[in-house]
Amino acid sequence: MSRDIIEDTPDIWGSRSSTDSSKVERDYDTFARTGTYDETFDEWGYVGPQTAAAIMRNFVPVSGRILDAACGSGLSGTALRYLGYENVEGIDISAELLVLAEKTGAYERLERVDMQDFPLPFEDGDFDAVSFIGALTYFESSQILRELCRIVRSGGFVVFSQRDDIMREQDYGARLDELESEGLWRRRFGTEPMPYLPNHPEYASRIGVQYFVYEVL
Repeated sequence: MSRDIIEDTPDIWGSRSSTDSSKVERDYDTFARTGTYDETFDEWGYVGPQTAAAIMRNFVPVSGRILDAACGSGLSGTALRYLGYENVEGIDISAELLVLAEKTGAYERLERVDMQDFPLPFEDGDFDAVSFIGALTYFESSQILRELCRIVRSGGFVVFSQRDDIMREQDYGARLDELESEGLWRRRFGTEPMPYLPNHPEYASRIGVQYFVYEVL
């Protein structure tokens, strides 16, 4: 089944992943409709949501207002709820995934949003933190990170992940440093490459992930 879904959703995987939001939406809708979305990620050994939530807990009090950006089926929201966060909102481009996220009961509010369409539908400083896990791959520029800084209050945090192959091949660290040099944020935490989807037929040990925490200035 996992091999079939990779073939059926070619624009969201590996070096073939697209930054065209309509293609990303189509493929994630397709994946959601299989009825095995969460089970497949569990089969692949995906622990990104739990890892990111544990990192978040070191920086953001459970009373904080959190945006789960690109929330998918609610895996990250569920992990945050498990650690005590109750004021979590979610946005995603896939209406089909939002149906699954609603069923988790982890969110105060959910909304379909194309995160490539700026500005995002939030005011400046609306949130204490943003969790943005497993989705930065689909954004060609770092404008999405600038926008997340806008909607997080000064002193709040952006917690996100990026694939380690993109970090290397696109010198993505330089993009993060550029935002820091502009005074938008400062780095508070970062990991070395870690397993991403260790049981994924194509990722396995070839594609890892890094997690970062930046404080908005």
